[in-house]
Amino acid sequence: MTQVVSLFDKGVESYDRLFKRAVSLYRHGGMPRGSSTGWPHLDSLYTVGEGQWTVVTGVPGSGKSEFVDAMLVNLAETGGWDFAIYSPENFPTEGHVIKLVEKRMRKPFGDGPTKRMSEQEAKDGLFWVFDNFFWLSPDLKTPDELIRMATERKREGRKLGVVLDPWNTLEHQRGGMSETDYISFVLTEVTKLARGTNAHVWLVVHPAKLHRDRDGKRPIPTPYDISGSAHWFNKADNILCVHRDKTQVTQEVQILVQKIRFKHMGQVGETKLMYDKVVGRYFEHDGPVITDRYTGAPELYADPQRNMRPPTLDLEGIMERQAIQGDSA
Repeated sequence: MTQVVSLFDKGVESYDRLFKRAVSLYRHGGMPRGSSTGWPHLDSLYTVGEGQWTVVTGVPGSGKSEFVDAMLVNLAETGGWDFAIYSPENFPTEGHVIKLVEKRMRKPFGDGPTKRMSEQEAKDGLFWVFDNFFWLSPDLKTPDELIRMATERKREGRKLGVVLDPWNTLEHQRGGMSETDYISFVLTEVTKLARGTNAHVWLVVHPAKLHRDRDGKRPIPTPYDISGSAHWFNKADNILCVHRDKTQVTQEVQILVQKIRFKHMGQVGETKLMYDKVVGRYFEHDGPVITDRYTGAPELYADPQRNMRPPTLDLEGIMERQAIQGDSA
């Protein structure tokens, strides 16, 4: 066996290392699941693994970006994640920051019918957001440039997520390649970068235009409806579709898990979340939907965590880390 291992030390995985890893996994119950999304029902279908990438699709206005942001806040609160964001449609950037603060603090930022967060709470939320999120420069335009820049900021002992939202705002240098060949090439590069850096990458991608039916509803997009190529389905590790019926006044949002490459990470299926527009958070509601007996409209539910204190803020640790980053800049 020693002779066989030595033959495979260069350029090929060592049998000895693979054996030890496999035995360790067996002793710990098998292949581990990824990090929790923060929603137990969705976790039964999809968890977030390092070194993978996920497509998030859905028709315009379905809430793709809001859903991704809410999931990132959940991950940052519970899983030791940092996030690099490229989202030029969330303009100006301070508006995007405020939306994340609202999700974190469980209270609205601005004046309105619902009591807003205090100034101190707003500052606490800002400290927390800046400790867990950073925004990539709009001067970087290609997918590989953005992912590489994000991974250069990876902190030791922390997991890294990268969000490119939406795909169609990126600069795509196809050269002489057809669109299909280019999509295949660049998605292979995304896979290599995710695997090589152990980051998780989310690509928010619009489907091709889908026509409404007689009732004014758009069909639920499938992976093969994504603009560009069927390579999206073939190459992605995971595909999520965010869908809501915009012909109805409802908080219900369908989350369809349309592909899972690694079975220990989840399975294909769908679940529903409720959207609390006041604070931009999503929550699971297991009870029956109650409708107004006069109008027939569904009752609007608030996120059960609205106005609750978020998990403890380590403000001293946050300020110390930010001071160190400022000194090294």
